[in-house]
Order: sequence, then C-alpha cells, then structure tokens
Amino acid sequence: MGRIGALIVRWQEATQRYDETVGEIFRLNASERLCLSFLTSGPQTASAIAKATRLTPAAVTALVDRLEARDFVRRRPDPQDRRKVLVEAGPATEALIRDVYMPLAAAGAPVYEKRDIAELLVVAEVLEETIAVQDDMTERLVARTTKP
Repeated sequence: MGRIGALIVRWQEATQRYDETVGEIFRLNASERLCLSFLTSGPQTASAIAKATRLTPAAVTALVDRLEARDFVRRRPDPQDRRKVLVEAGPATEALIRDVYMPLAAAGAPVYEKRDIAELLVVAEVLEETIAVQDDMTERLVARTTKP
C-alpha cells in the first residue's frame, strides 16, 4: 500500500507539472485550464463552470471573456432555451488537445495495450473509486473551511 500511495503522489505531481508546463507555454492560468478541461465533456452553462472552477459568476464571466478573445471558447445559444448561453470549446482548445494532449495519450497507450481487458477493468474500477474518495474528501474540506 505504501508503494501505491507513493506512486499516486508521483503521478499527481507528474500530471501537475505537465499541466503547468502547458499553462506556461499557452499562457493559461490554473482556472482557465480547469475550465477548458471541464468543457471537454461538452458545452456548459456559466453556472456549471462556476461550480466546477469554484469561481464567482463575475470571475467566470471575465474568464470566459479572456478565453473567448483567444479562441479557446465560444458562446452559443442553448438550443433548449434561447435565453441561456452555453460555453463550448473553441478552435484553440481543439488545437491544444490535438497538439499537446493527444500525443500524451498516444505515448501512454502502450502501457495499457499490454494489459488484458480484465486488468484494465480493475484499473478503471480503482480509478473511479479513488476519484469518488477524492471528491468526497474535497467536499469535506470545503465544508470545514466554510463553517464559522
């Protein structure tokens, strides 16, 4: 268990270093990178972005304005409710994924290709459960810091 814990820490550090390097090269701060990551699951409302990034509505508006000016995002009407606006990934985000994150995925693919489906299912299950634990612990920390 100690080895697994140490490896998880190293994996988190490696991921953070990669993302911070991407941020430096493409002049994207942590909130902007988090927003773009969130948008990879599809168009989102500003309120959903605020929740995901833990920013105020005003800060999200400024963030989206900055990203839109650089073609990382675009606004479009919500097809279900024309009064609402959705934010979606723009051409610069698509290029960023293609040029920076797809090569990372391709370089890592051989690690998974040498495993059989049963092993991959265990890895997926462990990752899903670990994410759930981390999300829960994050919520507990947030609750602890917001108490008077």
